[in-house]
Amino acid sequence: MHRGLLLFLLVPALAAGYLPVTVEEVARGRVGPGLVRLWGRYLPFGDYTGLVRGVLASNRYALPLEGQVFDFSPPPGAYLEVWGELVQKEGTWLLRFHNGRLPRDDRGPRPAAWLREGEVQVWLRVYQAGGGIPETVGVSEDGLAFFLPGYSGPYGVQCLVGRLELGPPRALKEVRACEER
Repeated sequence: MHRGLLLFLLVPALAAGYLPVTVEEVARGRVGPGLVRLWGRYLPFGDYTGLVRGVLASNRYALPLEGQVFDFSPPPGAYLEVWGELVQKEGTWLLRFHNGRLPRDDRGPRPAAWLREGEVQVWLRVYQAGGGIPETVGVSEDGLAFFLPGYSGPYGVQCLVGRLELGPPRALKEVRACEER
């Protein structure tokens, strides 16, 4: 029974490429760099707009984390799951925050790094960038940038379907909104 439940919980995480680990495993050096998912209490270093910067605490261990807000900004003191890239910075472990969720939220990681050329569906934070001739750009929760030539939809976090060209530059063409489910 427990094996079946464990497998049920691990398959979505492994399919998305994020290894489920604990803050203690990271602190004790039992985990190397890579994409991970962890549960803990988020303790921010301050009040930042559009930035996650603090620690994820679990029992007596804490892991520093930082990164851009994608579509979830962790409430201070909340118990939650976060995912991102575990890296070593100045001799200590750091989680480069990709996104997160509260316990009753059923979503998971939506990385774009595994996408291949052709028709794809991807979640992007869409905005305009550039000076004289602005370009529409989208950034995935795992930090990959996509040019969106000809995009005329709304800005903000969007689920988009289009034809991916890896470039350089990486571009999503013939873009349309994902169908409602």
